Amino acid sequence: KLIVAVEHDEIPRLKALYERGLQNNVPGLKLIGAKEIQEKEPFCRGLMALDSPYTGIVDYKQVAQSYARDFQEAGGTILTDFEVTNMEVAKESSPESEDG
Repeated sequence: KLIVAVEHDEIPRLKALYERGLQNNVPGLKLIGAKEIQEKEPFCRGLMALDSPYTGIVDYKQVAQSYARDFQEAGGTILTDFEVTNMEVAKESSPESEDG
């Protein structure tokens, strides 16, 4: 997959994405220039690109629905169509706890 910067103001964001990928140990990442972009994708034009050969595009709705099924099969309940009015951070239960 190529993530392409077509405007000069997109290059810093592309470089930041590259750095985050390196920090997260994404394999095979490299920044490439306009000539290399065209060699990889002849109909693509850009100033710079992040070449990410081991990542892809996913259907996030499908991923979320799969997580929802797993959660429900584990006994969880999913509520929809509710307005969130407050949120609190809860500590995780230890493995030895009654609900852990």
